[in-house]
Amino acid sequence: MIKKILIIALKYSYGRREFGPSINKGALIDSFNNLGFTTKTIWIDEHSKYILNKLILNEADNFNPDLIFFKLFKDEINSKTLLKLKNYYKTVNWFGDDQWRFDSFTRYYANKFTFCITTDKFSIEKYKKIGNHKVILSQHASIQPIEKYKKIDYIYDVSFVGTKSPFRDWFLTELNKRGIKCVSFGKGWNNGLISYQEMQNIFETSKINLNISNSLSFDLRVNLYKPRNLLEIFKSKFLGNRKITSQIKARNFEIPVFGGFQLTNYVPGIEDYLQIGTEVACYNNVEDAFSQIIYFLNNNDKRESIRTNSVIKARNEHTYLCRMRDIIENIYLYS
Repeated sequence: MIKKILIIALKYSYGRREFGPSINKGALIDSFNNLGFTTKTIWIDEHSKYILNKLILNEADNFNPDLIFFKLFKDEINSKTLLKLKNYYKTVNWFGDDQWRFDSFTRYYANKFTFCITTDKFSIEKYKKIGNHKVILSQHASIQPIEKYKKIDYIYDVSFVGTKSPFRDWFLTELNKRGIKCVSFGKGWNNGLISYQEMQNIFETSKINLNISNSLSFDLRVNLYKPRNLLEIFKSKFLGNRKITSQIKARNFEIPVFGGFQLTNYVPGIEDYLQIGTEVACYNNVEDAFSQIIYFLNNNDKRESIRTNSVIKARNEHTYLCRMRDIIENIYLYS
């Protein structure tokens, strides 16, 4: 029976204070606490690697958890530490980037945990090939909504929240050339980083919330616009650890959970979570995105219908509270 969970994760996004708090408090600590578990947290980015490994072993002995939940980012924890913990406790790690990091990261760590969580259904067979059969398929999600869903006045026609990248910069520039003015927020944009509360307000007050891939683009137009993208493509050929494929991310669920209509790039598998056409709108390229933006700005009833359906679905099924509940149930099944 799982009653106590030791959580080991990043306190800040990408482990960098200047990027602001990570979602891990809301996603992990709050979710597990709301489910009735007692938790203790060790923040990876608050300690040197040497201190961190000693601290985890000491806290495990003192807290005696029924489950140790890891959300590793890099090689912060020594293999020796992970294997020792696995011998005495149930351990699990969240592998959230298997679409592009399985070969460069996951395959070296997967067998050092009792259970593994993947957000990529196409990677399950890869786990089996390395001898790991206790794999739980989950997905990114949203933290619980800060406020109840309500109808408010729109401020923006089109908005985007996310870190600036060569492809995203080119994409929004192309839309701008076609007359679509998209207000952008996040690292690298003029409006800069925003808080979760500000993000919710933007999602609620935007008629259309764009979601744009952050993977490398092989579109020649992007490479001519931003040669740095081409350099990253060359690096991916040799290093093999660059994000060259799109994936479902938390943003796909944060937008509807926080009350917004979403127009997103299509990612294989998104239809497993949101029904395309009735709960989410998807585009394939910048030309397609432009056409759909015009359509949804001119068809309020259709846009509002999709928004309402997506808010209901996402709040009922796609919060981290739902994800953590399902993960615990799957651990019981494997135990």
